[in-house]
Amino acid sequence: MIWALGTIAVSAVLLTPLALRDPKRLRSLRATRRVAMASAMRTALGCGSLLPGLVTIAAEQWPAFLIWLGAVSAIGWSLAQGFAINSMRGR
Repeated sequence: MIWALGTIAVSAVLLTPLALRDPKRLRSLRATRRVAMASAMRTALGCGSLLPGLVTIAAEQWPAFLIWLGAVSAIGWSLAQGFAINSMRGR
């Protein structure tokens, strides 16, 4: 269970800045004070959020991998949906 929680936490930390600085969301807000993240940084954070899953595969922690896979998918959708609601309110 420690493998699963550790990898979920690392991936969630890396996914949060991606959701905060999503170029499409910022463009729809017409946010002038926030600048979208550079493409290379988005790619690095996206790939970095997948590395904990690869580590669990390499360590043959299959139950932890499946838990991580489900949790990261849910966290990613929750972040996107949560920030989309805020953008609809004009925040």
